[in-house]
Amino acid sequence: MKRLAALCGALLLAPPTLAVDGAEPLTIAAAIRSALAVNEIPAIAAARVEHAAALRRQAVAALVPRLTFSTTYTRRAQEVTREIDGDEVTVQAIDALNGQALAQATLVDLRALPLLRAATRGVAAQRLESSELERALAHDTATGFLLVLGAEQLRDAARERVRVAAKTVDEARLRVEAGLAGRNDATRAELELATARLAETRATNDVDLSRRSLSFLVGGEVGERQLVEPDDLALPAGSLAELAERAVATRADLAALAERHEQARQLAVAPRLGFVPRLDARGLYTGTNEAGLSGREEDWNVAVTLIWELFDGGNRSALAAQLDAEAEEAELALAQSRRAVTLEVGLSATELTTSEASLVQAEARLAAARDNALEVRERYGNGLATALEQADAAVEQFEAESELVRQRYTRALSRLALARAIGLWPDGASEPPEPAADDSPPLPAEISSR
Repeated sequence: MKRLAALCGALLLAPPTLAVDGAEPLTIAAAIRSALAVNEIPAIAAARVEHAAALRRQAVAALVPRLTFSTTYTRRAQEVTREIDGDEVTVQAIDALNGQALAQATLVDLRALPLLRAATRGVAAQRLESSELERALAHDTATGFLLVLGAEQLRDAARERVRVAAKTVDEARLRVEAGLAGRNDATRAELELATARLAETRATNDVDLSRRSLSFLVGGEVGERQLVEPDDLALPAGSLAELAERAVATRADLAALAERHEQARQLAVAPRLGFVPRLDARGLYTGTNEAGLSGREEDWNVAVTLIWELFDGGNRSALAAQLDAEAEEAELALAQSRRAVTLEVGLSATELTTSEASLVQAEARLAAARDNALEVRERYGNGLATALEQADAAVEQFEAESELVRQRYTRALSRLALARAIGLWPDGASEPPEPAADDSPPLPAEISSR
C-alpha cells in the first residue's frame, strides 16, 4: 500500500513543466471527456440499455395483434376433375396455388400487464446502472490522472536527491584526496548516490506505468503530454448524517436496485394472474385456384377463443413463490446497499479528516527536514560534519518530500472517494459533466478511434 501511495500524486506540489513537442496541456476534465467518448465502457453501457429496451419491446409485442401471410404452390402429375350436374369441376389442378392471411390478437390477458411493467422497470434500472458505469469510469480516470501527477512529483524529488548525492560524492572525494576525511566518508557518499539513482529509476518507471494506465483509461496515448494540476474538488457542505442521507437519496446504483426490486415484484405478480381467463381473437382469409366442390375460390372466418386454465398442477404457485423469493432478495439487497453507502460515506469522511491532519504533519516534517539538511550542508562545507551526516540529512529530506506527496495524494483521493460515495462525478456535479467550453482541447490525433 505504501508503494502504491508512493506512485500517486498530490495536487499543488510541483510547478507545471513545459509541454512536449508543442502538445497542448491536458486537463482532468478533458481526460474524462476522452474516456467517456473513446473507452469501451460507455459503449457497453449503451448496449446494455439497448438490450433492456429490446426486452421491453418484446413485452409490448405480446399485446399487439399479429398478422401472418402464407402461400403454397403445388405441381401435380395430372389434374383431377369431376362432372357435377353436367358441369366439369376441377377438384385438383395440375398447378395449384393456395394462400391465407391469419390475424391473431389477444383481447384479455392480465398476465401481460405486470410483465410489461417489469420490462419498463428493467429499462429504467439499466439506464441507471449504465450511468453508474460511466461515473465509475470518470472517477477511475480522475484517479489515474492524479497518479501520473504524483508519480512525476516523486520522480522530481528523486532527481533532486541524485543531484545532492552526486555533489556530496564529489566533495567527499576532494576531502579524501586532501586528507581531510577518511575513505569511509567517500564510500558512504557513493552508496547514497547509488541508492538515489535506484530510487530515481524506480520513480521514472512508475511515471511510465502510470501514464500507460491513464492512456488505457482515456482510450489513447498520453505520452509525455503535460498534465494540468486540477483545483481542489468542491464537496457539498453538511453534516455526516446529511451527506449520507443525500447519498442514499441520489446515488444511481441505489435507484437502480430499487427499480430491480420493483421489476422482481411485478414478475412475481404475473403467475398469480394465470387463473384469469384469457380471451383471444382470430381471423382467417384463404384464397385458391381450386374451387373444389364448394365452388368458392375465396373464404374467410372469424373466431373468438376463451382459454381458462383452471388447474395446472401447482406450477403457477411454485413459480410465484420462486419469484417472491427473488423479489425479497432484491429488497434485502437494496436495504443492505443503503446501509453500505451510509458506511462508505462515513469512512470516506473519516479518511478525509485523517488525511488533512496528516498533510499538516507532513508539511511540518518537510520544513524541519529542509532546515536540517541546510544546516548540515553548511556544517559539511565548513568541515564540521561528515559525508555520512550529509547523506543522512539528504535521505531524511527526500523521505519528507515523498511523504508530503503521499499525504497530498491521499487528501486528493480522499476527497474524490467522498464525492464518489455521495454520488457525485469527479467535478463535484450530481449529473454527468457537460462538455467544457474549450478549457482544454481533446486528446490529439494519436488517439485511435474505435
